[in-house]
Amino acid sequence: MTEPSTTKTANITVSLYPELKSEAENVFAYHGLSLPDAITVFLNHACHVGGFPFELKGAQWNDPESLAALDESNRIIANPNAYKGYRDVSELIADCLDGEDEDA
Repeated sequence: MTEPSTTKTANITVSLYPELKSEAENVFAYHGLSLPDAITVFLNHACHVGGFPFELKGAQWNDPESLAALDESNRIIANPNAYKGYRDVSELIADCLDGEDEDA
């Protein structure tokens, strides 16, 4: 990390929902910080740890079912003519019902 200069010279412009900004200001004021001070703390800590200073969580796509679905979608994208498609749900249902007759 580089040594900080003695004066702050960089500006960041961020568009926020007014309610989010107000709530964040209240949270940080409780801890004695302004919003710019809190952003500076966040950025300093992110630089110190080399990434987000907290765990990011979200959808996990590493389960076998999701990976299989992703592989299938990639095969369809790569060769769309090799797979049967439908213009709408009623066409799909009609095809499924026709298939039941053949099995009977």
